[in-house]
Amino acid sequence: MSGPRTIAPEVIDCIAEGRLPSREELHRVADHIWSDIRGVRSAFSWGQLTEDSSERLLTLRAAHAALAGT
Repeated sequence: MSGPRTIAPEVIDCIAEGRLPSREELHRVADHIWSDIRGVRSAFSWGQLTEDSSERLLTLRAAHAALAGT
């Protein structure tokens, strides 16, 4: 029996392949992080945040750091 995934597969792929993420991978991982952090408590889903939202930008930075392995 396996539990829920805690590491997005995109993170594993980018680190294993030593490459930077695509825009799509970055946004999928950011969505994953947002869901892990906010869950049902947030009034906004990831897709409802504005492009210049500080929460969105911080989540994208966290996703990039995870994907780049830094």
